[in-house]
Amino acid sequence: MTTAPPRSAASPAPRKATGARAQSVLRAIFGVALRVFYRRESFGAQVPSTGPLLVVANHPNGLIDPILLARTTTRTVRFLGKAPLFSMPVIGAIMRGFRALPVYRAQDGADTAQNERTFDAVFAALRAGDLVCLFPEGKSHDEPTLQKLKTGAARMALGAEQSAGYSLGVRIVPVGLVYRAKRRFRSRVATCVGAPIRLDDLAALHASDEREAVRVLNDRIAAGLLDVTLRLDRWEDLPLIEFAAQVFRPSEGQRLTHVHEFAERVHAIRREHPDEVAELTDRVSAFRSRLERLGLRVDELHARYPARAVVRFCVSALVLALPLALAGAVFWCVPYVLAPLAPRVLRASRDTYATVQMLAGLAFFPAWLALACGFVFARFGPGAALLTAVLAPPLGLLALAYRDWRAEALGDTSAFLRLGRRKRLRELLVRERDDLSRAMERLRDRAD
Repeated sequence: MTTAPPRSAASPAPRKATGARAQSVLRAIFGVALRVFYRRESFGAQVPSTGPLLVVANHPNGLIDPILLARTTTRTVRFLGKAPLFSMPVIGAIMRGFRALPVYRAQDGADTAQNERTFDAVFAALRAGDLVCLFPEGKSHDEPTLQKLKTGAARMALGAEQSAGYSLGVRIVPVGLVYRAKRRFRSRVATCVGAPIRLDDLAALHASDEREAVRVLNDRIAAGLLDVTLRLDRWEDLPLIEFAAQVFRPSEGQRLTHVHEFAERVHAIRREHPDEVAELTDRVSAFRSRLERLGLRVDELHARYPARAVVRFCVSALVLALPLALAGAVFWCVPYVLAPLAPRVLRASRDTYATVQMLAGLAFFPAWLALACGFVFARFGPGAALLTAVLAPPLGLLALAYRDWRAEALGDTSAFLRLGRRKRLRELLVRERDDLSRAMERLRDRAD
């Protein structure tokens, strides 16, 4: 491929600065939306703060995935996205605001020869020391495991090095995106940043056999992504793997690593002992269902709840936090109810469901606030409208926090009421949990 012709020395810097400012604004807006929709956790290494970088990630959740990736670094990110997205009214504006680059795919009916310009733009960005992000699976999907990778990421990294005489020092950073329940509001999502993949040892091979060098680097990228994502043969394995993390209680920093390792072992054992894995999965699912009917979690079985502390905790919650949280919930109830209807009305697919709901929320909530402030202004004057505009957002966030906190508080109270004075029930549940733990340990040891 040929390198794009150089532009005038004065034009790139202002354009780059303008793009960075636009991306900063969009990152702030979508960052707030992301924090509202999901509860996010971060694991692993840090994305390097300098140097030419190619970030690659799995792609299970539409436009939510690039927003998550943008939040893993403070650097300006250049995304790649399929060309049809750029012609959509709202999404196209977002893509251009992020200075994304189009990828032309045959399945979209596009002329793939146009990708030459995209490759040239990526080469130029990496030569300038920028961070470029893409999804090498080539599509958003709803499968439980990593899909076969396209070779675009490997070709771009090696092509950029070749265009600079193999002196750039491009690194490839794999990032895993793991959603607990990606369609569910306030569910958890984890981002796991892996160790950078270097390619400086492939210069000679790339110069003599480009195809083989691309294959080798693509295999490294696939291995890197497998290290930071969960290998699930089917979604039904997820309860078993999550239960393992709860039972074995690793430290917070090692939890995702532990879950990943157990997922790898389940994958390996299923090939030799599928019936044993299926039986254990059924037992774990039945035990989890029993705990859910009782309103309990695994980690509550050994907890001790003094009656005085429980009463004081609940009273303080009801007296201090509840009135303000109720005020926020009442004010925002209309857009809160309407936003989840959008993906149903539009019949969004599973991998775009959360994207549509988040975009609907970004439209409905500000519109509702403007409408409410207009009504208050007409009835009570500008002072009241200004007070509404200032107080409504923090009250909404308080209601959201109380929603999560209330669920945990009620769970703690339920555990106290159900287990605090019922020693026999506690003993039976602990015994069943320990039996499952030993069975899972035997399963884990067989993979060693």
